[in-house]
Amino acid sequence: MQMYGKCLVVVADGENARLFEEGRRGGPLAERPAWTEDLTPTATTAHAKGRVFERFGPGSHTIDAMRPKDRSEARFLENLAERVDKLVVSEGFEDVILIAPPRALGVLRSALPPATLKRLGASEAAERCGETPTALRDVVRRLRGQA
Repeated sequence: MQMYGKCLVVVADGENARLFEEGRRGGPLAERPAWTEDLTPTATTAHAKGRVFERFGPGSHTIDAMRPKDRSEARFLENLAERVDKLVVSEGFEDVILIAPPRALGVLRSALPPATLKRLGASEAAERCGETPTALRDVVRRLRGQA
């Protein structure tokens, strides 16, 4: 068990992200808001671009099956994954922990490059963006106990 490696804890959903640095294993989590201050979700439109009108039937339907809100969330999470990858390299993180709702967690995992995925120590499919650093520290300890 490695005690002194830095860990990046990512807590996110489709619209918000909080990044924490754990200087040593089991230590306090220090939130780093500067790392996410320029990450914002894109504005959603009332409907998807492009519509098809039929002569017969219910009237119209959108061309794209993905809702604008889902597309905005996916874009936000892909940008977050890109940021996480850059931070892992620039800050020298040895371990990454992801905490996000199930769909967001799946998008984050698929958007992370293989080199960063190898550093993934644990993950949890849960909504925890509003939790305190102390509560998140307990979650991280529990996740490591399961790993």
